[in-house]
Amino acid sequence: MEDIKDQLRDGFQQLKETLGPMHKYVTPTSALVGLGAGLSVYWLIKRSKYNLPPGPTPIPVVGNYSLMGDKDFHASCVKLSHKYGPVITIYLGMSPVIIVNTIEAATEVLVKSKADFADRVEFPSGNKFSEGGKDIAFAHYTPTWKLHRKIAGSALRTYLKGGKLEEAIHGSLSQVIELFENLKEEPFVPHPYIDLAVFNIIHGLCFHKVYKFDDPRFKRLVDLDNELITTFGSGFLEDLFPFLLKIWPSSRFNKAMQLAEQVLQFLDDELQEHITSFDEGNIRDFADALILARKEAENDEDTELLDQLTEAHLRQTLNDIFFAGFDTTRFTLQWFFLYMAANPEEQKIAQKEIDTAVGGDRLPGLGDRNAMPYTEAVLHEVMRIASVAPFGVPHAARNDSKLYEYDIPKGTMVMINHWALHNDPKHWKDPSKFDPKRFLDSDGNLAPKPVSWLPFSAGRRVCLGESAAKPELHLICATILQQFEIMLPPGVTADFSPDVSGIGGYTANQYKIVVQKRT
Repeated sequence: MEDIKDQLRDGFQQLKETLGPMHKYVTPTSALVGLGAGLSVYWLIKRSKYNLPPGPTPIPVVGNYSLMGDKDFHASCVKLSHKYGPVITIYLGMSPVIIVNTIEAATEVLVKSKADFADRVEFPSGNKFSEGGKDIAFAHYTPTWKLHRKIAGSALRTYLKGGKLEEAIHGSLSQVIELFENLKEEPFVPHPYIDLAVFNIIHGLCFHKVYKFDDPRFKRLVDLDNELITTFGSGFLEDLFPFLLKIWPSSRFNKAMQLAEQVLQFLDDELQEHITSFDEGNIRDFADALILARKEAENDEDTELLDQLTEAHLRQTLNDIFFAGFDTTRFTLQWFFLYMAANPEEQKIAQKEIDTAVGGDRLPGLGDRNAMPYTEAVLHEVMRIASVAPFGVPHAARNDSKLYEYDIPKGTMVMINHWALHNDPKHWKDPSKFDPKRFLDSDGNLAPKPVSWLPFSAGRRVCLGESAAKPELHLICATILQQFEIMLPPGVTADFSPDVSGIGGYTANQYKIVVQKRT
């Protein structure tokens, strides 16, 4: 709220300078009242045209801004759904936002409605980062997007069918294992070590390079990512009122754009290096596989459509895989370490399973995954109970659409409350309890995917990186549990309250653990 006050104050000062001598006839109050009255009339006329889902009464112009700023917004939406129903409307400024709080309604949006809600909402803050919507995660649902995703999927399959993912994971974890051993069972915050492991895996996957723990470039890139999360985390007034960009963009918005430029420069440097050194007979990493898939598509796809896929699209695919993959994986692992430390019995069951399937003479491999269903269940339960991206990536209606009896106007944002799906007592017994067994059948094997479990979303916009993320996470967790016992320091109780300060969503606050080498 202070950001809004500061920006309005700066804006009024610029308005005074623009009006010159006439400014003495305009006060902040009269300017805001005039603007608010005009916008309110427009908003009320527009709102009355549609039968939107019910929801809390918004304030004209600013909407339900205070609600959306709630640190427990995902839980607040569940409480509102008890009053208004599983699908509710809140207002972001003057724009309606549809919140879906049950798996039944989510299935209507993501699957049964086909592509009706497969679009994305365009925000000024995202345009710079995505180079005008040339990414996959946030781009509009168009023929170009479909070809872009097809090429990216082909590149990912090319990379994964070799043994390079397992090689990257083992190479990264060997350094972390050594670092853990050197800690001599002293309490420590695991977050920087998790960052190193995941960064090297993703960076190795994308660019065939790894870093040491004390490498300044590694630290600089992680700091850049963390700064992006913090800066983007509170949202921008410019996204509510885009006209502000032409009048008085805030210093925080300008800072975010500078950070985005640094990210794009890093990605472009890597891409140009790969284009220059590309050898079709030696596919080193995902960047090479992406270049190869683009070349192979020249023989099969429509030339006019293919010409629309520029280097910027390739750069943005790397952006999606690298930064989205880095953040969601490290945030999930932060919770994994905490839940293992707090649940030693579940940890021991997983370790016994790993010892039986793998032994102690080698590291677990991707081929061992099916022999470790309990370890997989542990990971699934972490993804359920933590829900690191409570709302995923917002969807949008491609055309005027219907959801049940409600009207959803074209362009309206639709958000799936994954946290609500993963904590719905209709589908999960005692949802606040950590219980991996809920993912197993009576024989101890991995059960079919529970209906209300959607960590990677579903439908046309299902996560592109799911095929890499699930085996990657499983192998990381299995390797750490094989090598170490994870414990809380003596006298310490686990704190599961989340850090919701950034765009990363539902992440673990910093905590300390002790790791003991298993023999």
